[in-house]
Amino acid sequence: MRNQSLGRRDFILQGLASASSLAFAPVLTGQTPAARKLKYGVVGSGNRSRNFHLPMLRDNLPEVKIVALCDITPEALAEGLRVCGGSTVGYSNYSRMLSEHPDLDAVIVVVPNFLHADFTVQALEAGKHVLVEKPMAIHLADANRMRAAARQRNLVLQVGLQSRYSTAFHRMAELIAQGAIGDLEVVFGSIFRGDWNPKSWKYTDPKTGKKTNWRFLTFTAGSSLCEDGIHELDVIHWLVGAPPQQIQAQGGNCVFKDRETIDNAQLLIQFSNGVRCAFAFTIFTPDVSDSVVKRFFGSQGEMLLEEHGDGQNIVINHYQGQTERVFVPNRTPEEDKVWHGNPNDEDYNIETCREHKAFANSILTGAPPFADGRVGLDAIHISLAAERSLRTGRIISWQDEETL
Repeated sequence: MRNQSLGRRDFILQGLASASSLAFAPVLTGQTPAARKLKYGVVGSGNRSRNFHLPMLRDNLPEVKIVALCDITPEALAEGLRVCGGSTVGYSNYSRMLSEHPDLDAVIVVVPNFLHADFTVQALEAGKHVLVEKPMAIHLADANRMRAAARQRNLVLQVGLQSRYSTAFHRMAELIAQGAIGDLEVVFGSIFRGDWNPKSWKYTDPKTGKKTNWRFLTFTAGSSLCEDGIHELDVIHWLVGAPPQQIQAQGGNCVFKDRETIDNAQLLIQFSNGVRCAFAFTIFTPDVSDSVVKRFFGSQGEMLLEEHGDGQNIVINHYQGQTERVFVPNRTPEEDKVWHGNPNDEDYNIETCREHKAFANSILTGAPPFADGRVGLDAIHISLAAERSLRTGRIISWQDEETL
């Protein structure tokens, strides 16, 4: 056993016990812990907002009222207001929304990546708690600016990495920390998916003067790995339990050659506790089998997830031949009692609900969020370092942050 690694694992396990209870307690009880509703403003009414955040807040958080909604696109704003229902006020100007609602408790930031930092800092400077979608920013300096603004005002800053609120991943983290597969040694991960949503907001590319899907441009998206792949890389980082030391990547544009952002990448990550990870990413591979994979190989066995009915099995394959399965339901019985899902949308997931419940709980109790600004910073750090490596052909040190 690695002594340094064991100490780190003990720390993680202790942290998980408290973090898990803080993250999930409001969902499990179904209680509204506030004497009044929390007043929220939401900036951004695109696909992610309309299909996930707004209906989730509307249907599953009785402790929250969506007071104001902002979007610069009239059609998106109108559709978002329809989803909200009730008395939500619509705005096309974010500063005006903040100034006309000084009593807002919090702001949910669901806009293209390049706007995350400025919109978050503006809300924090106005005294509002913030839940910002991933990636929290597209530059490390901006992420640190956001964290500093929250610290200075003692406000909650939570990042929309909803996989952090998966009961299956929490259980996997506990099992790995307890040595269920011996010492963790190697991780393999992948996400093979199709292209970005073609109906996404269009940004006028200053280089061409053409309206372009914002996910195609480095300036607006930051990196393809910041936009997707970030969830998988964040979970791997979390379960490994140590910061990376070096990141090496290759990739580029094999299929979608008329855009700036890449369509594939292959990463090698060396973590400070000796664990190594290989990770693959593509966006020209829709509907392939085993599209999202995370396999953890230890000195005594392998751990992975498999879908099983209304939940997932954590599969532990011991190298001697024995296989164990630990079933984790999608929702607990307590959650089933209060859960209002959308049967027409299989991706309307409980993890997004839990992240919102955890955010509201942090506002009301002062409990630190599990997916806090440090977690969000590390998540973009991995993605940006990989992007830099594949574009320069160099191995990137975790400490080498000068242009990320």
